[in-house]
Amino acid sequence: MSYIFYTFKSMLLCLLLIPNPSQAASSKNQHNPLIVLFHGLGNSATSFDTMKQGLEQAFPAASVVALTSVEGMQSINLPIKEQAECSFKELSSKVEHLNKRSMLLIGHSQGGLRAYAFLKQYEALLNIKGLVTLAAPWEGAPGARVDATILSQHLTDPILHDLRMLSLALGYPKTGLEEQLMLNAEVNQTVCLCPGGKDLMEGSAFLCEVQKCLASEKVPILAVGGGQNDFRSLLTRKGTHRFKALNNIYTFFVVGENHPNSRHDMQLPLYSQHALHIISKGKKNFKSVLIKDAFHSTHVWKIPVPKSKAILAHPLALHTVIKFTKSIFQ
Repeated sequence: MSYIFYTFKSMLLCLLLIPNPSQAASSKNQHNPLIVLFHGLGNSATSFDTMKQGLEQAFPAASVVALTSVEGMQSINLPIKEQAECSFKELSSKVEHLNKRSMLLIGHSQGGLRAYAFLKQYEALLNIKGLVTLAAPWEGAPGARVDATILSQHLTDPILHDLRMLSLALGYPKTGLEEQLMLNAEVNQTVCLCPGGKDLMEGSAFLCEVQKCLASEKVPILAVGGGQNDFRSLLTRKGTHRFKALNNIYTFFVVGENHPNSRHDMQLPLYSQHALHIISKGKKNFKSVLIKDAFHSTHVWKIPVPKSKAILAHPLALHTVIKFTKSIFQ
Protein backbone atom coordinates (compact mmCIF):
# COMPACT_ATOMS: atom_id res chain seq x y z
CA MET A 1 0.00 0.00 0.00
CA SER A 2 2.83 2.42 0.88
CA TYR A 3 4.51 1.62 -2.47
CA ILE A 4 1.35 2.62 -4.38
CA PHE A 5 1.09 5.85 -2.34
CA TYR A 6 4.66 6.90 -3.03
CA THR A 7 4.34 5.97 -6.72
CA PHE A 8 1.19 8.08 -7.01
CA LYS A 9 2.87 10.93 -5.15
CA SER A 10 5.82 10.85 -7.58
CA MET A 11 3.52 10.85 -10.59
CA LEU A 12 1.56 13.78 -9.16
CA LEU A 13 4.76 15.72 -8.57
CA CYS A 14 5.83 15.13 -12.19
CA LEU A 15 2.45 16.32 -13.48
CA LEU A 16 2.75 19.50 -11.43
CA LEU A 17 6.28 20.24 -12.56
CA ILE A 18 6.00 19.36 -16.26
CA PRO A 19 3.88 21.86 -18.25
CA ASN A 20 1.22 20.54 -20.60
CA PRO A 21 1.81 20.92 -24.36
CA SER A 22 -0.25 24.12 -24.65
CA GLN A 23 1.64 25.71 -21.74
CA ALA A 24 4.97 24.68 -23.26
CA ALA A 25 3.97 26.13 -26.64
CA SER A 26 2.85 29.37 -24.99
CA SER A 27 6.13 29.65 -23.10
CA LYS A 28 8.12 28.92 -26.25
CA ASN A 29 6.23 31.52 -28.28
CA GLN A 30 7.13 34.19 -25.73
CA HIS A 31 10.76 33.87 -26.77
CA ASN A 32 10.28 33.43 -30.52
CA PRO A 33 11.02 36.45 -32.75
CA LEU A 34 8.16 38.56 -34.05
CA ILE A 35 8.24 40.21 -37.49
CA VAL A 36 5.60 42.88 -38.05
CA LEU A 37 4.64 44.14 -41.52
CA PHE A 38 3.21 47.62 -42.23
CA HIS A 39 1.63 48.15 -45.69
CA GLY A 40 1.70 51.36 -47.71
CA LEU A 41 -0.71 54.24 -48.34
CA GLY A 42 -4.13 53.07 -49.53
CA ASN A 43 -2.88 49.50 -49.69
CA SER A 44 -3.61 46.28 -47.80
CA ALA A 45 -1.75 43.60 -45.88
CA THR A 46 -1.91 41.32 -48.93
CA SER A 47 0.71 43.53 -50.62
CA PHE A 48 3.21 41.71 -48.37
CA ASP A 49 2.09 38.19 -49.35
CA THR A 50 5.23 37.30 -51.34
CA MET A 51 7.66 38.72 -48.78
CA LYS A 52 5.68 37.27 -45.88
CA GLN A 53 5.92 33.80 -47.38
CA GLY A 54 9.67 34.22 -47.93
CA LEU A 55 10.20 35.39 -44.35
CA GLU A 56 8.18 32.50 -42.94
CA GLN A 57 10.31 30.04 -44.89
CA ALA A 58 13.56 31.70 -43.81
CA PHE A 59 12.52 32.01 -40.15
CA PRO A 60 10.20 29.10 -39.30
CA ALA A 61 10.46 29.81 -35.54
CA ALA A 62 9.31 33.41 -35.97
CA SER A 63 5.78 34.80 -36.07
CA VAL A 64 5.17 37.03 -39.10
CA VAL A 65 2.18 39.36 -38.72
CA ALA A 66 0.89 41.57 -41.55
CA LEU A 67 -1.23 44.28 -39.92
CA THR A 68 -4.69 45.08 -41.33
CA SER A 69 -6.11 47.78 -39.03
CA VAL A 70 -5.39 50.76 -41.31
CA GLU A 71 -5.93 49.25 -44.73
CA GLY A 72 -7.33 51.30 -47.62
CA MET A 73 -8.84 54.66 -46.71
CA GLN A 74 -7.79 54.40 -43.06
CA SER A 75 -4.18 55.00 -44.10
CA ILE A 76 -5.34 58.11 -45.97
CA ASN A 77 -7.85 59.51 -43.48
CA LEU A 78 -5.81 59.04 -40.29
CA PRO A 79 -2.58 60.86 -39.37
CA ILE A 80 0.38 58.48 -39.26
CA LYS A 81 0.73 58.72 -35.48
CA GLU A 82 -2.89 57.59 -35.07
CA GLN A 83 -2.24 54.80 -37.56
CA ALA A 84 0.62 53.65 -35.30
CA GLU A 85 -1.78 53.61 -32.33
CA CYS A 86 -4.23 51.44 -34.30
CA SER A 87 -1.35 49.14 -35.25
CA PHE A 88 -0.34 48.73 -31.60
CA LYS A 89 -3.90 47.90 -30.51
CA GLU A 90 -4.22 45.34 -33.29
CA LEU A 91 -0.87 43.73 -32.55
CA SER A 92 -1.63 43.61 -28.82
CA SER A 93 -4.89 41.78 -29.54
CA LYS A 94 -3.17 39.23 -31.79
CA VAL A 95 0.07 38.49 -29.94
CA GLU A 96 0.32 37.34 -26.34
CA HIS A 97 3.15 38.57 -24.13
CA LEU A 98 3.97 41.24 -26.71
CA ASN A 99 6.47 42.98 -24.46
CA LYS A 100 8.52 39.78 -24.16
CA ARG A 101 9.02 39.23 -27.87
CA SER A 102 12.10 40.33 -29.81
CA MET A 103 10.62 42.33 -32.65
CA LEU A 104 11.55 43.49 -36.14
CA LEU A 105 9.38 46.06 -37.94
CA ILE A 106 9.15 46.11 -41.75
CA GLY A 107 7.26 48.86 -43.57
CA HIS A 108 6.63 49.69 -47.22
CA SER A 109 6.26 53.30 -48.42
CA GLN A 110 4.04 55.18 -45.94
CA GLY A 111 4.13 51.98 -43.87
CA GLY A 112 7.83 52.55 -43.26
CA LEU A 113 7.04 55.87 -41.57
CA ARG A 114 4.13 54.27 -39.71
CA ALA A 115 6.52 51.60 -38.45
CA TYR A 116 8.97 54.28 -37.30
CA ALA A 117 6.17 56.17 -35.52
CA PHE A 118 5.22 52.85 -33.89
CA LEU A 119 8.84 52.40 -32.79
CA LYS A 120 9.08 55.86 -31.22
CA GLN A 121 5.68 55.68 -29.53
CA TYR A 122 6.17 52.24 -27.97
CA GLU A 123 9.93 51.67 -27.69
CA ALA A 124 9.75 51.90 -23.88
CA LEU A 125 7.16 49.09 -23.78
CA LEU A 126 8.49 46.77 -26.47
CA ASN A 127 11.73 45.02 -27.38
CA ILE A 128 12.16 46.39 -30.91
CA LYS A 129 15.45 45.15 -32.33
CA GLY A 130 15.36 46.80 -35.75
CA LEU A 131 13.43 48.44 -38.58
CA VAL A 132 13.42 47.79 -42.33
CA THR A 133 11.89 50.35 -44.67
CA LEU A 134 11.16 49.59 -48.31
CA ALA A 135 10.74 52.68 -50.50
CA ALA A 136 9.80 54.90 -47.55
CA PRO A 137 9.50 58.68 -48.05
CA TRP A 138 11.81 59.77 -45.23
CA GLU A 139 12.18 63.18 -46.89
CA GLY A 140 8.67 63.32 -48.30
CA ALA A 141 7.15 62.82 -51.72
CA PRO A 142 7.99 65.83 -53.94
CA GLY A 143 5.87 64.38 -56.76
CA ALA A 144 2.80 65.28 -54.71
CA ARG A 145 3.25 68.90 -55.83
CA VAL A 146 2.36 68.00 -59.43
CA ASP A 147 -1.14 69.15 -60.35
CA ALA A 148 -3.03 69.73 -63.60
CA THR A 149 -1.46 73.17 -64.03
CA ILE A 150 2.11 71.85 -63.78
CA LEU A 151 1.27 69.00 -66.14
CA SER A 152 -0.21 71.32 -68.77
CA GLN A 153 2.89 73.54 -68.58
CA HIS A 154 5.32 70.67 -69.16
CA LEU A 155 3.56 68.25 -71.50
CA THR A 156 5.31 69.43 -74.68
CA ASP A 157 4.93 67.79 -78.07
CA PRO A 158 7.94 65.42 -77.66
CA ILE A 159 6.58 64.23 -74.31
CA LEU A 160 3.07 63.77 -75.66
CA HIS A 161 4.56 61.81 -78.56
CA ASP A 162 6.35 59.50 -76.10
CA LEU A 163 3.18 59.07 -74.05
CA ARG A 164 1.19 58.11 -77.11
CA MET A 165 3.89 55.70 -78.34
CA LEU A 166 3.97 54.04 -74.92
CA SER A 167 0.19 53.89 -74.75
CA LEU A 168 -0.05 52.16 -78.12
CA ALA A 169 2.82 49.79 -77.31
CA LEU A 170 0.96 48.69 -74.18
CA GLY A 171 -2.24 48.12 -76.11
CA TYR A 172 -4.11 51.14 -74.74
CA PRO A 173 -5.92 53.86 -76.73
CA LYS A 174 -3.57 56.49 -78.16
CA THR A 175 -4.41 59.12 -75.54
CA GLY A 176 -5.08 56.62 -72.73
CA LEU A 177 -1.95 57.40 -70.72
CA GLU A 178 -2.37 61.17 -71.06
CA GLU A 179 -5.81 60.85 -69.49
CA GLN A 180 -4.48 58.52 -66.81
CA LEU A 181 -1.65 60.91 -65.94
CA MET A 182 -4.13 63.78 -65.51
CA LEU A 183 -6.43 61.60 -63.40
CA ASN A 184 -3.55 60.50 -61.17
CA ALA A 185 -2.54 64.12 -60.57
CA GLU A 186 -6.11 64.96 -59.51
CA VAL A 187 -6.29 61.95 -57.17
CA ASN A 188 -2.91 62.78 -55.63
CA GLN A 189 -4.00 66.33 -54.92
CA THR A 190 -7.10 65.04 -53.15
CA VAL A 191 -5.08 62.54 -51.08
CA CYS A 192 -2.66 65.29 -50.07
CA LEU A 193 -5.53 67.16 -48.40
CA CYS A 194 -6.17 64.18 -46.09
CA PRO A 195 -4.21 63.66 -42.84
CA GLY A 196 -2.37 60.53 -44.00
CA GLY A 197 -1.34 62.28 -47.21
CA LYS A 198 -0.44 65.59 -45.56
CA ASP A 199 2.07 63.80 -43.34
CA LEU A 200 4.00 62.73 -46.46
CA MET A 201 4.39 66.24 -47.85
CA GLU A 202 7.87 67.74 -47.81
CA GLY A 203 8.33 69.87 -44.71
CA SER A 204 5.25 68.54 -42.89
CA ALA A 205 5.28 68.75 -39.09
CA PHE A 206 5.26 64.97 -38.91
CA LEU A 207 8.28 64.58 -41.21
CA CYS A 208 10.22 67.30 -39.41
CA GLU A 209 9.73 65.42 -36.13
CA VAL A 210 10.69 62.10 -37.74
CA GLN A 211 13.82 63.55 -39.32
CA LYS A 212 14.95 65.10 -36.03
CA CYS A 213 14.66 61.74 -34.25
CA LEU A 214 16.11 59.74 -37.13
CA ALA A 215 19.39 61.63 -37.13
CA SER A 216 20.22 60.28 -33.67
CA GLU A 217 18.29 57.00 -33.80
CA LYS A 218 19.93 54.10 -31.92
CA VAL A 219 17.79 51.22 -33.22
CA PRO A 220 19.37 49.57 -36.31
CA ILE A 221 17.62 50.58 -39.54
CA LEU A 222 17.89 49.22 -43.07
CA ALA A 223 16.50 51.52 -45.79
CA VAL A 224 15.89 49.64 -49.04
CA GLY A 225 15.25 51.84 -52.08
CA GLY A 226 14.13 51.17 -55.63
CA GLY A 227 15.72 52.76 -58.69
CA GLN A 228 13.73 51.78 -61.78
CA ASN A 229 12.96 55.00 -63.66
CA ASP A 230 12.75 53.95 -67.31
CA PHE A 231 9.30 53.65 -68.91
CA ARG A 232 10.78 51.30 -71.49
CA SER A 233 11.17 48.70 -68.75
CA LEU A 234 7.36 48.42 -68.57
CA LEU A 235 7.27 46.85 -72.02
CA THR A 236 7.55 43.11 -72.56
CA ARG A 237 8.78 43.81 -76.12
CA LYS A 238 11.16 46.74 -75.93
CA GLY A 239 11.25 47.97 -79.55
CA THR A 240 13.54 50.81 -80.57
CA HIS A 241 11.79 53.82 -79.01
CA ARG A 242 13.68 55.17 -75.97
CA PHE A 243 11.05 57.49 -74.39
CA LYS A 244 13.80 59.96 -73.53
CA ALA A 245 11.55 63.03 -73.29
CA LEU A 246 9.01 61.19 -71.12
CA ASN A 247 11.69 59.76 -68.82
CA ASN A 248 13.27 63.18 -68.33
CA ILE A 249 10.07 65.05 -67.51
CA TYR A 250 8.81 62.29 -65.24
CA THR A 251 12.09 62.39 -63.33
CA PHE A 252 11.52 66.12 -62.88
CA PHE A 253 7.99 65.44 -61.60
CA VAL A 254 9.11 62.78 -59.09
CA VAL A 255 12.48 64.16 -57.97
CA GLY A 256 12.18 67.90 -58.47
CA GLU A 257 15.03 70.21 -59.43
CA ASN A 258 18.63 70.64 -58.27
CA HIS A 259 19.21 67.08 -57.08
CA PRO A 260 22.40 65.48 -58.38
CA ASN A 261 21.00 61.99 -57.70
CA SER A 262 18.00 61.76 -60.01
CA ARG A 263 17.22 58.08 -59.40
CA HIS A 264 13.67 57.21 -58.42
CA ASP A 265 11.28 54.22 -58.36
CA MET A 266 8.48 55.91 -60.35
CA GLN A 267 6.98 57.38 -57.16
CA LEU A 268 9.74 58.50 -54.80
CA PRO A 269 13.25 59.90 -55.23
CA LEU A 270 16.04 57.64 -54.06
CA TYR A 271 17.38 60.42 -51.82
CA SER A 272 14.07 60.33 -49.90
CA GLN A 273 14.01 56.54 -49.69
CA HIS A 274 17.58 56.58 -48.29
CA ALA A 275 17.21 59.70 -46.10
CA LEU A 276 20.35 61.05 -47.76
CA HIS A 277 19.94 64.59 -46.41
CA ILE A 278 19.15 63.42 -42.87
CA ILE A 279 21.65 60.70 -42.05
CA SER A 280 25.28 61.67 -41.63
CA LYS A 281 27.85 59.58 -43.47
CA GLY A 282 29.32 56.84 -41.37
CA LYS A 283 26.28 56.36 -39.13
CA LYS A 284 26.79 52.69 -38.35
CA ASN A 285 23.27 51.64 -37.45
CA PHE A 286 21.62 53.12 -40.56
CA LYS A 287 22.29 51.16 -43.74
CA SER A 288 20.89 51.85 -47.20
CA VAL A 289 20.61 49.48 -50.13
CA LEU A 290 19.60 50.22 -53.74
CA ILE A 291 17.67 47.66 -55.81
CA LYS A 292 18.33 49.17 -59.23
CA ASP A 293 15.49 47.55 -61.17
CA ALA A 294 12.80 47.67 -58.47
CA PHE A 295 9.59 49.66 -58.91
CA HIS A 296 7.80 51.31 -55.99
CA SER A 297 4.70 49.15 -56.34
CA THR A 298 2.87 46.75 -58.64
CA HIS A 299 1.62 49.48 -61.01
CA VAL A 300 2.77 52.73 -62.57
CA TRP A 301 -0.47 54.64 -63.03
CA LYS A 302 -2.63 51.75 -64.31
CA ILE A 303 0.29 49.98 -66.03
CA PRO A 304 1.27 46.70 -64.34
CA VAL A 305 5.00 46.35 -63.71
CA PRO A 306 6.86 43.17 -64.75
CA LYS A 307 6.47 40.23 -62.38
CA SER A 308 8.86 40.24 -59.43
CA LYS A 309 10.01 43.81 -60.14
CA ALA A 310 7.79 45.53 -57.59
CA ILE A 311 9.98 46.05 -54.53
CA LEU A 312 7.84 43.87 -52.23
CA ALA A 313 8.09 40.94 -54.67
CA HIS A 314 11.67 41.49 -55.78
CA PRO A 315 13.95 38.51 -54.96
CA LEU A 316 16.93 40.75 -54.21
CA ALA A 317 14.85 42.88 -51.84
CA LEU A 318 13.73 39.73 -50.01
CA HIS A 319 17.33 38.47 -49.83
CA THR A 320 18.45 41.82 -48.40
CA VAL A 321 15.69 41.82 -45.78
CA ILE A 322 16.44 38.23 -44.75
CA LYS A 323 20.15 38.99 -44.36
CA PHE A 324 19.39 42.00 -42.14
CA THR A 325 16.84 40.02 -40.13
CA LYS A 326 19.40 37.32 -39.40
CA SER A 327 21.82 39.94 -38.10
CA ILE A 328 19.11 41.39 -35.85
CA PHE A 329 17.98 38.07 -34.33
CA GLN A 330 21.37 36.33 -34.11
